[in-house]
Amino acid sequence: MVSTVIVLLVLLTVDPSLVAPHSAEEMDMKGPDDVKLVSVSEESDVKLWPFTSRQQSFESLTLPINAVVRGESSRVITQLSGHGDKELEPMTNDWQGIGDESEPVVVNGGDIRWRDTTGATRYTYIAAPGPAGGWMTETAQLHDGTYFGSRHHLRLYEGGSEGARWTAIQAHHEHWDWFRLRHTVGSLSIAQHHLETEYLGASYTADISRERFANGGASDADGWASVIDLRPLSTVGMLSAGLLLFGSIQGRNNWQTTVEQVSEGFSDEVHQRSALLLVSLLSLPLIVRSASILAETTVPNVPVKLVAGMGYLVFAVGIPVVTILFSHGGEPFDWAGIAILGLGLGFVLDYQSIGIEVLPIAVVLHRLVVLGVIGFVAASASNQTVENPWSQSTKVGLVMWVCVLAWPLFIGL
Repeated sequence: MVSTVIVLLVLLTVDPSLVAPHSAEEMDMKGPDDVKLVSVSEESDVKLWPFTSRQQSFESLTLPINAVVRGESSRVITQLSGHGDKELEPMTNDWQGIGDESEPVVVNGGDIRWRDTTGATRYTYIAAPGPAGGWMTETAQLHDGTYFGSRHHLRLYEGGSEGARWTAIQAHHEHWDWFRLRHTVGSLSIAQHHLETEYLGASYTADISRERFANGGASDADGWASVIDLRPLSTVGMLSAGLLLFGSIQGRNNWQTTVEQVSEGFSDEVHQRSALLLVSLLSLPLIVRSASILAETTVPNVPVKLVAGMGYLVFAVGIPVVTILFSHGGEPFDWAGIAILGLGLGFVLDYQSIGIEVLPIAVVLHRLVVLGVIGFVAASASNQTVENPWSQSTKVGLVMWVCVLAWPLFIGL
């Protein structure tokens, strides 16, 4: 097992292309004429590159645009934020709401609550004359969920011409990954459907359809974008108030974990430490996740980078510390099995708690290597003595732990 882990670490360190795409320098730079542009509205000749990009270049594309609302982004943000449609009352200069939408939308027992959020800057390209065209950053970012848990994340880009404005949306479902210190995207189709439910049956929705953008291939994207046509504000005002939503979204599993009194019945110190190691490694991912979400939701102004840094420190240091602290005495193979079982269950329960069911292959591979390394650390620590508290194999295990932490941070997954 140890040799396999070491070989994997060496291969992935020496050849990052095993998990990362080729860099943009290895490709010819493309221009607008070299990529596919799509027409979003028949009333406008402005075209959209149906992808987002890490940089202002076509080579660094990330995820496809999978939804378009034919309307101004300010109206889309208002609708998604739970305030329905609003229009300006000329006599009072006040915004008048249309429909009673002060309560959150409920779909199959779950609340949809879109809020402003932060995330990495992503660009898209709009082909239009003058300043209306070129590389565009997000008009806004919204999410339903929590930054340090799992969430549906939207990036909005406004384009079009006067009288025919539209808002392109990149929608995806992701979760915060403590090893990568950033989000891992699990699905585009789930978030796309989740967004559609916001508009399905709404008083301000004229039509919902799917149009072929031919930009599939990333994650579970199929190349079909949701296209939502809005009613004119004057028409919406004459319709009955209220928001009616139909369809379904994947339910969020409410999680409850029960830690049994594992130390009961153990008659010796080794068995008690075994139980403590199992419970500690099982609980640590859940504790870090829960504490981070609690800080995010109860202290809105706290910087997310501060929360991420503190959580990562506890996560990265806590796992090897509790492993070395409890793993001594007994058989090395037994300690390795307990550590792998405890941390493995901790990962599973952590993902369950934020509703993650599917992970990218590279992430699964990394987690398996993590379990192998922590098993090696536990087995090495079992040989600790008063005279030699830090054995050579324990030091090797800690070096391996630093490597698996650095892998997703500097090489990428």
